[in-house]
Amino acid sequence: MTKAIDLTISEALRDPLIAMVMRADGVKLEDFKQLLETAARKREPNTSKVGNFINAIANRASANPSTVCCFG
Repeated sequence: MTKAIDLTISEALRDPLIAMVMRADGVKLEDFKQLLETAARKREPNTSKVGNFINAIANRASANPSTVCCFG
């Protein structure tokens, strides 16, 4: 199974398939760039209480491995 990889804005703007679809739809490159940049600014980080907890444990483990409890 392959892992999905998100494109950066720069990569999306250079992607030949996206360029073909934009031409077919009559979308200008600058308009598409503005749309992507606006969406990126509005996007909130994908964090949750569980994610924050896991990150806190991971950070603590890297700072002091003896402070992390293990379940066997």
